[in-house]
Amino acid sequence: MKKFSRTKPTIHNQKKKFNPNRYGKLWSGIELELADKPAFVEKDTQPIMGYLKIDNKKIGITWSESNRIIETLLDGQHRHKVAQRLGMLEKGHGTPRDIKFKSYDANGNVVATNM
Repeated sequence: MKKFSRTKPTIHNQKKKFNPNRYGKLWSGIELELADKPAFVEKDTQPIMGYLKIDNKKIGITWSESNRIIETLLDGQHRHKVAQRLGMLEKGHGTPRDIKFKSYDANGNVVATNM
């Protein structure tokens, strides 16, 4: 049995300068600041778990709201990827609004859908 040996080091573009503009203008301004545990929480409410900061705007969010944000963004990425594969993002070749989605009201009920 032959042992694994590395003959030369792996190079991962270590000499390339970091370009923050490549990731979008808001990329460097996205943070999450955890909140201190509240001493008292009202009945039937959730405590603020942290503060989502985007471009110097600070929004307090609960655990459930953070899950909803994550799910919405993952859905948006998937919809964009599908629209791109189908050629719907090119000018004059359809519209990304044709991809199936659901909208919800504040109570979590479906209020609009294009299915």
